[in-house]
Amino acid sequence: MDSKTVKMVDAAAGRIGGYLLVWGERHQSDLQGEYFTPETDVGLDWYERRPVLYHHGLDGALKAAVIGVIDTLKPDETGLWAEAQLELRKRYVRAVQRLVDQGVLSWSSGSLPHLAQVAGDGQIKRWPIVEGSLTPTPAEPRLTDVQTLKGAYKALGLDMARLGLGEKDAACNGEDEMKGEAMTEEMGAPRKRLPLADERDALKMGRIAVGSEFDTLDAMDMLHGYMLLSSAKSFHGVSERYANALADKVNRGKLKATKADELAYSAQTGFGDEWVPDLWSQQIWRRARQDNTILPLFQSIEMPSNPFELPIEGTDPTVYFVPETQDEAHLTLGGGNPIPDSKVGSGKVTLNARKLALRVGFSSELVEDAVIPVLNIYREQAVRAIADAIDNVLLNGDSTSAATGNINSDHAKPAGTAKYLALNGLRHSPLVDKSANAVSMGGAPTLAKMRETRFKMPGRYAARPSDLAWVVDSGTYAALLGISEFLTMDKAGPLATAQTGQIGFVDGIPVFASAEMPLTEADGKVGKGPNEKGQALCVYRPGWYVGYRRKIAVSVEYLSYYDSYQLTATVRLAFVRFDADVASCLYNIKV
Repeated sequence: MDSKTVKMVDAAAGRIGGYLLVWGERHQSDLQGEYFTPETDVGLDWYERRPVLYHHGLDGALKAAVIGVIDTLKPDETGLWAEAQLELRKRYVRAVQRLVDQGVLSWSSGSLPHLAQVAGDGQIKRWPIVEGSLTPTPAEPRLTDVQTLKGAYKALGLDMARLGLGEKDAACNGEDEMKGEAMTEEMGAPRKRLPLADERDALKMGRIAVGSEFDTLDAMDMLHGYMLLSSAKSFHGVSERYANALADKVNRGKLKATKADELAYSAQTGFGDEWVPDLWSQQIWRRARQDNTILPLFQSIEMPSNPFELPIEGTDPTVYFVPETQDEAHLTLGGGNPIPDSKVGSGKVTLNARKLALRVGFSSELVEDAVIPVLNIYREQAVRAIADAIDNVLLNGDSTSAATGNINSDHAKPAGTAKYLALNGLRHSPLVDKSANAVSMGGAPTLAKMRETRFKMPGRYAARPSDLAWVVDSGTYAALLGISEFLTMDKAGPLATAQTGQIGFVDGIPVFASAEMPLTEADGKVGKGPNEKGQALCVYRPGWYVGYRRKIAVSVEYLSYYDSYQLTATVRLAFVRFDADVASCLYNIKV
């Protein structure tokens, strides 16, 4: 949503244009459930010009070099249109221009993490644009892809001269000082830097803090800061305070390898060696993947605490038949009043966040020698792996860890770190909590059985097709194609304005195929096998809530004492339902 293909506005002059941001809405959000709107504060009046980077400064060759300047930002009904002038005097910018001509680059915006503000429903309220990047792989989860780079601008006091934003200005603090004239020669553009808080402000407010100006940064922010500094001709090294702070943060975050071949290195078959050839294409051949369809189905909420309690409606007050008021005594409250007392019930559900995480180690040699940008690709794959895991847990979650197993490990104790142990998900509700909502098919799917399954839920849910969704595995989807009443998307007509991943309709209810929906044994559970039966899950979407305590976060740390990198990706979320009737399941489907 935040990136569109860049087009050449004037090829000879090296000008480029395209939408830096595209407006979205609640049902058109990214993997984190976030979206821009025309009301998003993007700080258009902050600067006249912004720098253009390549790949948010993460490319191993160009690093944080400025390749142009954004001089036009205009909002319209589609999004925020951006035009920029490329620095064609620089040899490598010509290569970037050729990629623009080929239509393989997109815009991607970057902001300052401490100024960005996102509402509970995912609407991005504030996103002051600091830079625009040209990238062949624009990240859909915007805040997790580029946020660590922007943290360095504020806390490091970096001279915005190297970013080509405005008039010539003084250089950075201390030993990091750079000459404006040298930057003018290199960048060919005037500059301006971001304001820094005056240290005296703390004294004015009666507060004294002992620490470092780098306390708000993590190790990755400081490494990005070093990349920015080193891009200038006049760079002669960082200050001693900077170096000490970086060393301290790296040492405090160190991780120790405990198994052989735990890190991916440049000569390890299957884990790096294939990416260090003598001469290969720089374009990686990506795996085919299905869309993440589960998470976008449900409303989400930020959790300001863990646990977090969400109030829900309780029982309705009782309605009575009463006679006409005829006696003055009926005008007072008490035993004589003809309308009996009643109460409005109350209730709540508790959200308990659970953490999903992954960690990958890889050597510096792999980063240096690989023909593709390893850091960026690993980051992208980590984000996608976490997103896939979220869908899997929301769909298959079963926290039962007994020796008798659960719906994902029938008659066998689950592994202690299995992701589905995090919480109870959609399948668990009809298969375990309320088995009366589960229907055995015993053959190929039929419309009659799907309707029977749907109406296992109360009418207040089942009779609202616009609030329902079917989730199926790919085998069941293939079987549904044999039902004449299954309306595929190409025949849906005006109904075809569907969410990503939707494959059709049954009785007006959208059908989604999920790669995370497993084949099962005949009882609807995954066991020792054979697991060859399909499932179709009908869910009442407003009856479920996803709670976020931490959205997807990805970090990459360089461990100097091992000369290697550690990538971690985490998310903390909860999943709750209104009651046990908000899902039903058709299982034992022949596929």
